[in-house]
Amino acid sequence: MADKIQTMIPLYGELNRIYRDYIDNHAFSFDRQKFISDFCQQYSDTKSFEAAILELVLDRQKEQYTLILNSLKTEIEKSIQAYETHPISDSAIERVCYLHMERYSLEIESQLDVTRSLSKPLNEANNRYDSIGYREHTAEEEKQAEKEYERCKAEYDKERAILNELYDQQKAARKEAFQYMKNRCKDIYQLSFHFLEILEKYIPDTEAKRNEPDKQEVRQETEEETVSSEEKHEYFSMKLLSSIHEICVGEQFEEISAPDFYANMNLQSCNCKLKIKAREKIRVCYLIFLMCEKLPKQEKDKWKDSILKLLGIEESYYKSKYKEPVSDFPSDSNQNFAKEMKLIFK
Repeated sequence: MADKIQTMIPLYGELNRIYRDYIDNHAFSFDRQKFISDFCQQYSDTKSFEAAILELVLDRQKEQYTLILNSLKTEIEKSIQAYETHPISDSAIERVCYLHMERYSLEIESQLDVTRSLSKPLNEANNRYDSIGYREHTAEEEKQAEKEYERCKAEYDKERAILNELYDQQKAARKEAFQYMKNRCKDIYQLSFHFLEILEKYIPDTEAKRNEPDKQEVRQETEEETVSSEEKHEYFSMKLLSSIHEICVGEQFEEISAPDFYANMNLQSCNCKLKIKAREKIRVCYLIFLMCEKLPKQEKDKWKDSILKLLGIEESYYKSKYKEPVSDFPSDSNQNFAKEMKLIFK
């Protein structure tokens, strides 16, 4: 466990390099966001942190553990200073996550063109091969038609397999992006103060402790963060909203990024407001009904009232229309939409 303290030193150093590059060059990437999130998750337990220090102190000579703890203290203080100078913004994180989500889009579009170009000759070859039995033909003609069909099918299947692999990679990238979308810099900032308080108990002749007003300020920020966390309550998971976004945006809703869609549906503050496309309000009402069914009883009405207000839907309209896609005589478009939703909410 004592090795944990020594491992933290280079990791904090890497965190500080990320902060510094962001401050100096406005440089940020999805891999760096992953590093920050993983770092926060790995070292979020302050009890484990203190236990590791205790083990280190008991196992090493005073000169050795003092050097290690002071090195860690220096890196932690650099991290605090960097955050206070210029914290990484939510928009920067959303941007790199969105780019990661869409990293395969151009390849998919290109591969779609290739696949589509091969589907026509495949269909033509298939039709020739199927129809040859309805007219007089020689064995050679039949063999040639079959050979041409097999050639076209092999070419098409090869390119289709490449396209399917790209779709799988895109799905995995989107799942990963949603997993790392939360800004954890503030969490690390607050953890760093807790780490410093623990370190001060074990570093001999440590410098004077930070004055009480500073600590009071940190406690106040922690309380404010708790309030902020309540405001950012997650009604629906990224996994569910990613599936809805993929099917409904561009159809039922106007174009909006996946992060903004997630924020709107969870009633969180967002620069881009979710808007319903023309003639899609009924299907959106049905979607809202399905989403309400996923919520605990005490949250249903609160979320439904808020999302209806956000989307500009009257309560009376919602109550009269939300079941139309699964009524006795639904339109084709409503029926198809209900089938798509059934796959998501199964």
